Amino acid sequence: MTRQPHIPPADWSPRARRDGLQRNNGIADDVVAQLLGLRGISQNDADRFFAPSLDDLHDPSRMRDMDRTVDRLIRAQREGERIMAYGDYDVDGATSVSLILDFLQNNGFDVIPYIPDRYNEGYGLSSQGIAAASQSGCAIIITLDCGIRATERVAEANAAGIDVIICDHHLPGEDMPDAHAILNPKHPECEYPFKELSGCGVAFKLTQALTERIGLSPMSAYDGLDLVALSIASDLVEVTGENRVLLYHGLRAISKNSRPGIRALLQVVHCSPDYLTVRDIISRVSPRINAAGRMSRATEAVALLTEKEDAKANELALNLDRLNQVRRSYDAQVTQDAINQLAEREEFEHINIVWGENWHRGVIGIVATRLIEHRYRPSIVISDDDGVLVGSARSTPGLDIHDLIKACSVHLEQFGGHSMAAGITVKAGQADAFARALDAAVGERLAAISKREPRYFDLEIPISDCSPELLGKLRKFEPYGPGAPAPVFLSRDVRLSLPPKKVGKDGRHLRVTFTSADSSQALSAVGFGLGHRFEALSSAQHLDVVFKVETECYRGMLQPRITLLDFWTKRH
Repeated sequence: MTRQPHIPPADWSPRARRDGLQRNNGIADDVVAQLLGLRGISQNDADRFFAPSLDDLHDPSRMRDMDRTVDRLIRAQREGERIMAYGDYDVDGATSVSLILDFLQNNGFDVIPYIPDRYNEGYGLSSQGIAAASQSGCAIIITLDCGIRATERVAEANAAGIDVIICDHHLPGEDMPDAHAILNPKHPECEYPFKELSGCGVAFKLTQALTERIGLSPMSAYDGLDLVALSIASDLVEVTGENRVLLYHGLRAISKNSRPGIRALLQVVHCSPDYLTVRDIISRVSPRINAAGRMSRATEAVALLTEKEDAKANELALNLDRLNQVRRSYDAQVTQDAINQLAEREEFEHINIVWGENWHRGVIGIVATRLIEHRYRPSIVISDDDGVLVGSARSTPGLDIHDLIKACSVHLEQFGGHSMAAGITVKAGQADAFARALDAAVGERLAAISKREPRYFDLEIPISDCSPELLGKLRKFEPYGPGAPAPVFLSRDVRLSLPPKKVGKDGRHLRVTFTSADSSQALSAVGFGLGHRFEALSSAQHLDVVFKVETECYRGMLQPRITLLDFWTKRH
């Protein structure tokens, strides 16, 4: 039998490949234009969106009390007065203290750091901290990422002859502290145009204003952008407006010339500074920084972030990694106890709420987040420490947890936070009453929301349009975060090109590869938390799928990360 010569298909020719590339680029450009339109961005503003400019940052003097704050600090520098940089014990607080400490010390100010002990002092400005400031001879306390509700403590500091400058981004209470100055874009009298700065973002605006007054180059303030990027990603503030500019340039500062502490931490968690994403920060970097305040003292994180020597920074980073391992052991046990408790309790229809005796306070916020993953509802985890009921709350998009908790505050000693996360202290014996009140408040809010079908995707596109050209161009939409989610697509009538696999602990996740009947273009994806739908997926002949597209660095290579969010089978 004579063998026929191999004739390549027509679309193997150079011209066909070139035509295909042009076609794919045209489709990709059209998808990008539609996504921009959905985000309210015109074609004329596309370049500014994709490459935000530091020139677009607002004038820091527009923030209420900024000039008064700068005047007081310049006088302190001139007269040699000592300043305490007093922060919260989370990532936002630690980065804020590190930023102010570095900037002031580098410019001739006498400044010392202080972060309260999570367990002995609790959140915010404490009497112990004020006493430490007095004993250290401090004339000024700058509160960072805290202080806006500390009316009693500010009065205590005033009585001790200490001026308090509040740098905060949390929502104020009804009564404003009698501080020397308050820097907070959410202050009702503040006309600063962007309201969603992180705590470290507010501190950065202060360094910008000081830079102008001292007569330094603006680059002096930009040295802190790497810390601001960590705070924005970790504190789940909106990645819009000024935050997008700060995060965009902060990530680039980390890739180009990261400070020794951040560089050492990235090495410990095996992240490349060149391709660092918000997801990397949240899942790998933030837990180590937070571990200092959860398992030891948050000043250990400040020591890392302000360290100038590589060898010492490496040592400090390894110590935070060890603390995080300890944290994970507590986390696992409390998470399991919380999930077991949810399985036994059915009386709350709209929230997940659990409480336990002496649950480690350092992990209750993490456990609250995990409960949302377990059962998609606002979640509250309360630790009963010898009658002191301290809790952390986390919310789902569209439900302002701070506002909802405020409606139930009759049952609370204190509370604070923002729309997605809050901390509470429940009055003794009021945990059950608080839970019922909050469940009812969430139910009322949900009933008021439009009943129309939620939009699970941005655009409907065929799988064949998901070319390398499109996936590459979608990276321009990063960084992602609240208010700036990764693009989500719906593709109809796709089929599995390989059998699905269960992956992860206890087969909780799915790994799938799908394509369409009219295309060889295949996408590999992971469906997180979809392991329980393995049988339905395995038996499906045709599917409609919803997935999102991000970027990840895998073994030093930048590649698309496709996440399967939902699917349903089609009948033929």
